[in-house]
Amino acid sequence: MIKLVLSDMDNTLLPGGEKHVSYRAITAIHDLLDLGVRFGPATGRDTFELDPMFYGAKDCYQTGIMANGKRIYVDGELRQYTLLDNAALWDLANLLAEVPNSFVTTLAFDNPRGKEPYLCVGAREGDVAWFERWIGFTGQCCEKVSDEGIIAATIACGGSQEQLDDVLAKARQVAPCFDYVQPIEHWVDILPSGLDKGTALPKLLDELNLSPDEVLFFGDANNDLGIFGALEQTVAVANATEAAKAAARYHIGASADDAVAQALEELADALRSGATPRFMRQ
Repeated sequence: MIKLVLSDMDNTLLPGGEKHVSYRAITAIHDLLDLGVRFGPATGRDTFELDPMFYGAKDCYQTGIMANGKRIYVDGELRQYTLLDNAALWDLANLLAEVPNSFVTTLAFDNPRGKEPYLCVGAREGDVAWFERWIGFTGQCCEKVSDEGIIAATIACGGSQEQLDDVLAKARQVAPCFDYVQPIEHWVDILPSGLDKGTALPKLLDELNLSPDEVLFFGDANNDLGIFGALEQTVAVANATEAAKAAARYHIGASADDAVAQALEELADALRSGATPRFMRQ
């Protein structure tokens, strides 16, 4: 029986270009919660970013895997976290100083409400403004990597994918203590080596005393592959990468068509009737 539903956010539950999850999805999540099924994001986003996406419906994101596994929450309580290596981030910032329209962004750990901006190391204001429009964050130019605890960091590269691939090849040499995961164009998440959504999953399940066969996951991208590989009940949206589609057991429509919301409705109906959800009859 499904006791926990996890979903990636960008281009899965949240269609690309949208700022808010649909009311339909929020209603479906609340139906599942009323049935005793937990719901939570498994996302690169941090908690303060999720609040406006869910129109302030905090019960939709009280439990889950945030910041690509660097934060694990249960019922609104931070249970586990992992910080990034500041010195290695400074090495990356020096590398990107030689690449046009590229920089490292960092987010302080002690920033639970997201009131402080992303610090964009060595960036020009025009480049930061372009990424603010592209990604939807608030940035601030700075000269160096902060000494404070850093929970999230990215490589922002406004050039071609070929240029970014070259940057990543050099980054792996300069800072091998990190893994580099690209969820969307121009943007690469920086993670502690060996840590991702998939490796964070067992920690969350331990906290909830759940087994993998009690979890259903929706995803779309290569940074979801760790969870796809750890669970049997996995779902890819139609706009997923080819690798994600191949890894998923079930397949639904596109994120832009609110396919995850429809699947959640089907799951709630099936739980009430004791049937199998339609999307799982493939």
